[in-house]
Amino acid sequence: MDETPQRWTRKDYMEVSAAVFFTLVFSIRTGEYPSAILKTLRYLLAYYVYGAVIVLLFIGLNRHMFKFRLNKKMMIKGVFYLAVLFAVTQMFHEAFLMLTGQR
Repeated sequence: MDETPQRWTRKDYMEVSAAVFFTLVFSIRTGEYPSAILKTLRYLLAYYVYGAVIVLLFIGLNRHMFKFRLNKKMMIKGVFYLAVLFAVTQMFHEAFLMLTGQR
């Protein structure tokens, strides 16, 4: 049985909105107007799709091996947290490439 509460609190909403904000900040691309927006939206889509796939893989692996059940709130928050992680690591990677002259 699921013992973790699924009721969304103000803290949960604030955490998700902060995650969306940081994902947006770290994924903004520069350039000409239409191409920069499209590139930013493409990166945002990729970050959230990658986050959702990893959360679903985590659920699939842990459900059978460890009898660990995630509720919907934990899954949604996990997707947003992973998207922030992907955005930050992508920004660090691009900064490294710029600093070393590879880009």
